[in-house]
Amino acid sequence: MNFLNPWYLLAALAAVVPLVIHLLHRQRARVEVFPSLDFLRRMMRKRTRRFRLKQLLLLITRTLLLLVIALALARPTLTGSHAVRGHLPTTAVIILDDSFSMARQAREGTLFEVAKQKLAEVLKHFGGADEVHLVTASSPSRDLTAAWGTRDAQEIRDHLGALAQTDLATDLVSPLAAARATLARSSNPDKEIYVVSDMQKLGWEGLEREMGDDESAGKALLVDLGENDPNSCVEDIGFTIPSGSDDLRMDVTFARFNSSESQGRVAEVYLEGALLARSVFSPGEAVRAKESFRLPASRGFLWGEVALAEDRLPLDDRRYFAVPSRKRVIGLLGDTYYVSKALSPEGGGSFTTVELDEGSLTSASLAKLDALVMSNVARLAPLEVAALADYLAGGGRLLAFVGSKVDIGDYNRNLLPRIAPPASLKIEGLARAVAGAASDQTGSGGTSSTAQPGRGFYTIERVDRGHRIFAKFKGDESPFADARFYTFMKTVPESAQVLAHFSDGSPALIEMGERAIVVTTSADVSWNDLVLTPQFLPIIHEALLYLTSGARASQSYKIGDEIDLKTGDRGGEAYLQGPAGGTRLFPEALGQGLGYRIPPPDVPGVYFLKNDVETLSVFAVNVDTRESDLTKVAPSEVEAKLKHFDTKWITSTDDVGESISLLRRGRDLSRPLVWAGLVLFLFEVLLASNLPLRLSRTDDQDALPNS
Repeated sequence: MNFLNPWYLLAALAAVVPLVIHLLHRQRARVEVFPSLDFLRRMMRKRTRRFRLKQLLLLITRTLLLLVIALALARPTLTGSHAVRGHLPTTAVIILDDSFSMARQAREGTLFEVAKQKLAEVLKHFGGADEVHLVTASSPSRDLTAAWGTRDAQEIRDHLGALAQTDLATDLVSPLAAARATLARSSNPDKEIYVVSDMQKLGWEGLEREMGDDESAGKALLVDLGENDPNSCVEDIGFTIPSGSDDLRMDVTFARFNSSESQGRVAEVYLEGALLARSVFSPGEAVRAKESFRLPASRGFLWGEVALAEDRLPLDDRRYFAVPSRKRVIGLLGDTYYVSKALSPEGGGSFTTVELDEGSLTSASLAKLDALVMSNVARLAPLEVAALADYLAGGGRLLAFVGSKVDIGDYNRNLLPRIAPPASLKIEGLARAVAGAASDQTGSGGTSSTAQPGRGFYTIERVDRGHRIFAKFKGDESPFADARFYTFMKTVPESAQVLAHFSDGSPALIEMGERAIVVTTSADVSWNDLVLTPQFLPIIHEALLYLTSGARASQSYKIGDEIDLKTGDRGGEAYLQGPAGGTRLFPEALGQGLGYRIPPPDVPGVYFLKNDVETLSVFAVNVDTRESDLTKVAPSEVEAKLKHFDTKWITSTDDVGESISLLRRGRDLSRPLVWAGLVLFLFEVLLASNLPLRLSRTDDQDALPNS
């Protein structure tokens, strides 16, 4: 038994008062012997016994009355087996795990089917006075009771049959934080949280920050349905573009969790529905293993999937991919004569160049490019800066050279802060080599045949040889060994990465957030002779291959992601075709150009955006493979995270009704105690009156003999 107001039990001490009064008012009769009064003596003994019985009953009644009043004020409640059949008005938040890890097979079906059965058992133990909220543990969480328009337990139970599992990842943090807020607003005396889940560790990360130090307590019943099951998955697919080849290399990462088996599993690569390659995934003792596959060059789109032999959780055994054309399209803006020649050598190459006019930079023109090369551009208009920033944020890349036309103030104020925030770069001014002062700084390259007589120069000496741009250059010499630099711009890279330095220590090549590379000298012969050296072509090629080989190679999203597809100036009605069927779409403004806003897909697979003429885009949607690690959270960790709750942890084999009985408070006994007190009060009034005494006197008079 529990007491809602235990301090009122102190009032039970008042039950001692009638006893004290009774003891203080006890009277002893003086004995006088009169032989002629034997009959009266017998009658008096009988009346005295009745009087003492009355006083004893009054004492007991008054004592019980005070005890009952004190107990009623303390509001006792029943616990244990009686609690389910009768309990206080309750506000309960039930969190149902519908993430894709619940698709694991169990003896009774999937874990999600088992979870719905347990949920139905929980709902049996709520009545009409209770307020029930049902939310999901997938990310993002859904309030099902709000969607269904009911908080009645039995009506919620009727909806469970149509409830389907999602392919989303677990997030218990958001619904638990929302549950705490819901309980805090409730006026019901009992407050309960139920979690029906496989208790995957991923879902509990960061709960301490969300729950805070709120002291509002409640009850929490955690129904654990999961095990630390072994699981393998296709974790990731990445793409690189090998230098000198139009083919595409696909790097597949396989992962294995909670397993030490050494037996390999067959992995197959399907390209546009046809089997391309087969391999065996065998990580040995490692958690992860990588396999590489080569995809053929294509002028359109490449799409397909990588599949493992299915296990108990089949959803993450397949991963889909979609790749646009491998011919990189490079936009050229400004004085790019030498860059254009380097990118379009005789005999072809890996790049297609597009000349852009200064002042005409728009989102539509940028949307067609894999990368943009700017050289000696004076300034960009505000709309051009906005379009470039939007392009870079969407996966585009930039290679920028400075020059004599550059407006340093405009670059510092408007362009550089928008290229790749939070990377920071500032131009301080020009640095010119003075004859006789810098001419002896030949570095490791010796004397240059292109150096101008009597003119000083700088060299590039310190190079980040570990960076991919310079990985193809052999030996210890600088890739810029034959180049002489007469003028460059002094820069301060506050948070950007310097890839190469001039001989005076000033930055020469600066990478800003993997989006852009800034060269602090020009791409012509006015400030240097780099463009005339043999190294210029491979440096330009490697820089652009590096910039374009990562972010825009694969068009892949997670389930639940909002997707914006930019199509430049192409508009009109389009159709999205995917695993779940087709959807009609119409273009809208995205940034400075047109595009299509795709509703968050809820089924993994390959999706095609088409109009009546062509395929506008192909993209892949996959599950979040963080969910593939089925490691469970420890009960002690959960209790620490829910420190303000009275927590009970049960498994699928435990009886739900009995567990709820042990968890919650039972029926409030204060009302029956009030009625009992009223009955005792009436009885006390009856005893305190002279009616019983008068009745006893009448009986005595009838018993007297007639004289």
